[in-house]
Amino acid sequence: MFDKEPKVKRIGIIAGMALASLAAPSFAKNADIEEADFAFEHVSCTGAENEIRVIVSGVKKSAGLVTVDLFPNREEGFLRGRGRLDQVKFAAKAPETKLCIHAPESGLFAMSAYHDENANGDFDKTGLGLPAEAWGISNNPKVMFGPPPVEKALFDVNAETGAHVHIRLN
Repeated sequence: MFDKEPKVKRIGIIAGMALASLAAPSFAKNADIEEADFAFEHVSCTGAENEIRVIVSGVKKSAGLVTVDLFPNREEGFLRGRGRLDQVKFAAKAPETKLCIHAPESGLFAMSAYHDENANGDFDKTGLGLPAEAWGISNNPKVMFGPPPVEKALFDVNAETGAHVHIRLN
């Protein structure tokens, strides 16, 4: 999400993310997703080792794609295209899009997601460099004046049981 950008442009994006997170509507009905909610079927879910079952809530319309990126437990490259381990894109389904992604091994990972409403393959930004599409990060950390450190987004993937991740879009 934050590939090479001029420092001024990046500051605008970060400020916009902070404002968007403060003004984002509450998704209370999705705030308490239960274990049973992760028992869904999707073409991406194969039951393989290290499978991460993902629920992305706050999807406003069933248009475009929901893109999910998987990152290693490393600050360097977090939220940058070059730093991701894997990416999946599936048709957006409101109010929640459910899918699976597979980690290369057991361990700690982080994730980001965005709703690419126009399905152009990019995380669109406004003329001021602010996010123009809804986005979220694993563990749903509060974003104030910049992207959170990777530690705030980490979750554990077990080879046998995988992981369950809920991301709320801002």
